[in-house]
Amino acid sequence: MRGRRTVAALLALAALPCIAAPAGAAQQVRPARQLYAGLARLNGQLALMGQGSSTLGLPPGRTLSELRFRNHDGYTISVLALGQTVALDVSRARFGARPQGDRRRKLRERVAETTYLAHGRVTRRSIAASFGELGRVALRFRPSGRDVHATRKAGCRKPNGAVIAKLGSFEGRLSFRGEGGYTSVEARRVPGRSVDLTALLACVLGVSPKDGAALPQSHAPLGIRLPGLVAQRGGSGGPGVPSTPTHPSGGPRSTTLVADRKEALARLVFAAQVQGGGRPRFLAVDQASVGSIGIVRLAYVRGAAHELSFDDSLSSGAVQPPPPFRGSAELRRGPHDAKSWSGSLAVSFLGAPDVPLAGAPFGAWLSQGF
Repeated sequence: MRGRRTVAALLALAALPCIAAPAGAAQQVRPARQLYAGLARLNGQLALMGQGSSTLGLPPGRTLSELRFRNHDGYTISVLALGQTVALDVSRARFGARPQGDRRRKLRERVAETTYLAHGRVTRRSIAASFGELGRVALRFRPSGRDVHATRKAGCRKPNGAVIAKLGSFEGRLSFRGEGGYTSVEARRVPGRSVDLTALLACVLGVSPKDGAALPQSHAPLGIRLPGLVAQRGGSGGPGVPSTPTHPSGGPRSTTLVADRKEALARLVFAAQVQGGGRPRFLAVDQASVGSIGIVRLAYVRGAAHELSFDDSLSSGAVQPPPPFRGSAELRRGPHDAKSWSGSLAVSFLGAPDVPLAGAPFGAWLSQGF
């Protein structure tokens, strides 16, 4: 596996909040906020190409193109395009019910997602990009006459009635076949939208792009910021864990186990976290590049209490997560604070089955909030 050396690539985890909730979800996202989340998502994915930024200084007239549909095999296919970058995302989520009366979005119990990034050409009316032997996108946008306006109801801080998105369809050809044939797509016409970023930022933030508008905070499914979590480490210790507060918190303490394998051009991360006596959550992220295509793979699942264990001193821990993971792994602390992370733990990503997550050269550590 070959990958681009950039921890920021893991910002593609921002994609998760954008996975569509099942039909009938009680809470509806306001249109402008939903569009803004799509922008944050693509900025995170651009980081894989070394183009991501914590602020947006976009030239006037920049457009974000977005389309999404449910494929015949149950996967959700989406395309986000901005400037010279096109992201094709394949995902599948399983949702669990919240307690009766809880009107928030349903819980994600399991998520599998792979995002492919390619250099292409994007205009207000078209998307064109090649994903090599995996497929290509060649689409033109046809507006339907329906627009999203900058109003209070749409979630705008400063409503002015401007058009922030044109709704319509993309026509042409979208062809894709995942590695090993896990999914295949042949689409000629799909619904989508063309977003005016200048109008969107003015609506949501009340500022213009030239002011350097900050992207919204995005959260991984574990509630931790993985880019900071797997930042360059000095010495044998792990980095500071963003989920560990710098002052006492009134909520339940979170305990996090992280294992990562960093090579010159690749990174693979496994994380497990539990808050108080709740159910643990397990996450794996693999970042790579194949030729000119960037790839970020993600697998996430909620487990049972016994599938993550650790001692009071945080000197040892063990995991045995449910599918798409298999096997188990154990963290042990030996003489002179040396740590070992060993076992049969592996994960099956979309397009990359049975990827090992334990053994050399993985490093691992445990941390806890207070």
